[in-house]
Amino acid sequence: MQWHIDKWFFSRQFSMRRWLGAALGLSLLAASATASAQQATNDYSSWEFTPFYGYMGGGSFEDSTTGLDRDLDEDNSFGLIINAAADEWRHYELIYAKQGTTIEGTVPMDLDVEYLQIGGTVSYQDAVHVVPYFGMTVGAARLSPSGAGMSDETRFAFSAGGGFKVPVSKHFAVRFDARAFLTLLDTSGSIFCASDNGAGTCAIRAKSDTFIQYQAALGVTYGF
Repeated sequence: MQWHIDKWFFSRQFSMRRWLGAALGLSLLAASATASAQQATNDYSSWEFTPFYGYMGGGSFEDSTTGLDRDLDEDNSFGLIINAAADEWRHYELIYAKQGTTIEGTVPMDLDVEYLQIGGTVSYQDAVHVVPYFGMTVGAARLSPSGAGMSDETRFAFSAGGGFKVPVSKHFAVRFDARAFLTLLDTSGSIFCASDNGAGTCAIRAKSDTFIQYQAALGVTYGF
């Protein structure tokens, strides 16, 4: 029985729904453990740093030869969120997120997806023990295939999402964040092209003019 539990938990293919449930469960446990000890305060951190670990899914391309869909594998992600306070309930936000994944197909292709985004968040003003928030960002997405001679692609992207923070002490909190990243592509052109003896080849093209991924992440926030 223990072997079956370990196999389910550590498998790369467990669903976003299960990961999301586990993250929510951990955050709610932290909330129940700290709620009785927390007191309302007018003090707030000018800066917050949140390293996070998450799970990212979504994203699809099209095979330029067969016309078949080539989806990205769901996989783990990680990154850093930096917040600068405009006031207690509004923050400027910088996000870096990275996922190492694989484009499915007859010949799979490894792909790194990176997002660098800037924007802001607005929190619920009356919350004390569990603080929900909503945020939007704009920036860039960088898609880096592993194939020899393959070209990287950097495109305009933005994100929208929300979550909640659970204060644990004056300087530390647990943060759950869920968001969608939307990248703009050009459906009239191919991507990830390689040059071989002066001849260009492109194995993949954009399936639509948008490339959408979803991420659920859990992090620890340090504020000062």
